[in-house]
Amino acid sequence: MPTPTALTILLEVADQNRLTSDEFKRSLNARKVLNAKAGDGATKLADGGGLTLYIPPSGAKAWRYRYRLQGKEQTLTIGAYPEVSLECARIAHRGARWLVARGVHPRSYIEDEVAARTAREQAANEHTFKAVAKRWMAATASHLAPRTARHREAMLEKHVLGALGDRAVHEITRKELHGLLTALDPRAPVTARYCRGYINQIFEYAVDGELVQANPTPRSRVLANASTRKEKPRKALPVGRLGEFLMAVEDAPSTAQETKSALRLLVMTWCRTSEVTGARWEEFSLDDAVWLIPAARMKGGEEHRVFLSRQVVELLRALGPKTEGPVFRNRKNPNEPMHRMTLTNWRKRWGFGDVMDIHGLRATASTWANESGRYRPDVIEVALAHKEADRVRAAYNRAEFSEGLRALWQDWSDLCDRKLAEAREKSKGRSTS
Repeated sequence: MPTPTALTILLEVADQNRLTSDEFKRSLNARKVLNAKAGDGATKLADGGGLTLYIPPSGAKAWRYRYRLQGKEQTLTIGAYPEVSLECARIAHRGARWLVARGVHPRSYIEDEVAARTAREQAANEHTFKAVAKRWMAATASHLAPRTARHREAMLEKHVLGALGDRAVHEITRKELHGLLTALDPRAPVTARYCRGYINQIFEYAVDGELVQANPTPRSRVLANASTRKEKPRKALPVGRLGEFLMAVEDAPSTAQETKSALRLLVMTWCRTSEVTGARWEEFSLDDAVWLIPAARMKGGEEHRVFLSRQVVELLRALGPKTEGPVFRNRKNPNEPMHRMTLTNWRKRWGFGDVMDIHGLRATASTWANESGRYRPDVIEVALAHKEADRVRAAYNRAEFSEGLRALWQDWSDLCDRKLAEAREKSKGRSTS
């Protein structure tokens, strides 16, 4: 909304008070105003009631209203001609005279009105659904991994803010939200469920800030598809096929060495895909066999320490030596890390898409560790970087379990070597039979 001018405010005063006639005779007409010329000094053509057409020697024409209030003579500029026609100037003049008759300075009234409208507009902009959503996201982002926060914002931008963003938060109705969510549910039930959750939290934030009296978010049961959809567990590669997978990684003829190394690091460290593809050399201390992943790159927002097996140290030394930058580089932009979908796409391309998810490799390792009975469950959970609800206990675990973690990761890497060797033996047997 543009900032109101003196002219628009005076026109509104005249319109609101139905000021359509004058109690005095007007002197000018459109032809006189058009043909009026500048002289050596200022020229003033009176129209009556204090309204004049002012023409300085430069020739620029302007409408002025001269009035007296509280014993002092005042002048108000209404606007320039021809932008402001004679008829328009007269309507604004009636509005200004109406204010003066009530002891109100037109200039002061205009300034107060502009300030009030600007304040209302600013308040309205601050209280739009988009503005409230942005404040809520900023207030809660510290509890999320950066990638999760970006995904949340992108989901809201795509599915919610386009429809509701410019609306005042207190004007949004339950019916509108119901329509938006039920339209999204058939084609993207999971997205609809997430969006409903975000909307609910945004309105709770607005309730706490006394921007709305009640939360209009519909109940979750309105999402018929989302509520009946069952979550599918990640497909985990059977331990018995681990060697087959590792052999396929090593032997894939058209796969870049960095991709192969990233897949092997993913298998042997139990880390998430984004943690591996985003790895940086400055996070590693190969002499100490430690990988310290900063909290900003972790899903749980807490620093994660990985004790590197002998095999992982050898793998990384073969890629180095480097001291900074991405370990696994993006082919299009070497200064950026490998795209996280590179590893997922490899799985599909090389025939493992039906039996496993890349993220499911963590489940494979966890199943092996738990079924072996050789490792404490707490140690396994720390290795998986699962967040401990008790922060004191979490800090104790990570400090206390270093020996157990080193043994766990080394045993797992040794198992990977054995499974790979077994797979090669089987492959040789098949080729000679």
